[in-house]
Amino acid sequence: MKTLIFSNQKGGVGKTTLTRELGIYLASCGHRVLLVDCDPQGNLTKSLVEQTDGGLYEALTEGGARPTTIDEKLSLLAGDFRLAVLEKSLIGEIDAYSRLRDLLADEKLGSFDLVFLDTPPSLGVLTVNALAAASDLVIPMNPSLYSMQGTNDLMRTVSKVRSTLNPSLNLLGVIVNAFDSVPAITREIRAEIESSFGQKVFATMLSKSIRLEEAIALRQGVIHHKKLGASRVALEVRALGDELLARLEANHER
Repeated sequence: MKTLIFSNQKGGVGKTTLTRELGIYLASCGHRVLLVDCDPQGNLTKSLVEQTDGGLYEALTEGGARPTTIDEKLSLLAGDFRLAVLEKSLIGEIDAYSRLRDLLADEKLGSFDLVFLDTPPSLGVLTVNALAAASDLVIPMNPSLYSMQGTNDLMRTVSKVRSTLNPSLNLLGVIVNAFDSVPAITREIRAEIESSFGQKVFATMLSKSIRLEEAIALRQGVIHHKKLGASRVALEVRALGDELLARLEANHER
């Protein structure tokens, strides 16, 4: 089982969109995927289901995970506002940063091939829990003037997590999201991202598209939407998913 965290301290960079779309696509390819909504806003959860009988809050406080089944290959550990209360209550606890890692070690979750962790736009207890539990880190970035600043803060936290909680945490790559090739400034920022991260930047970018919002509103993956399945953004989601698997395989071979 590979556990991937999608994280960036800056909000609005597409963490939730990438988590859901890549999870849905890879599940459609036959991989058993668990999505975990670690964000108290619960946007990933709301984009997939109307309601659940429980989720991550219960799993972290009562023990034992009871994922909600989305389809045959895709499941969800839901998130909601109670995670914010839990985050505050964990401060000072001995296992404050290892609860999610311990949860994912449950043999009942061994049936999943991939676990995707969607995180809040902060570097608090919930995000550090996800960093401690993950095997690989994916950083979504949009081509905006402040995107690099948020990423620098994240990388400092990643360095601390590696030295204390999770020395094997691997930076799988950086995905440029909401890309529009027309403005010169976005092309310049894309070049800056490539200069900073080199080959860690995914070759495929996810374009800025209202199609993704339409799919979310319908609680569907963009690849499954009848009118959007052949759209450019759907093709990009497929290419990103294939590239993600290729990178995981290449790391495994090393």
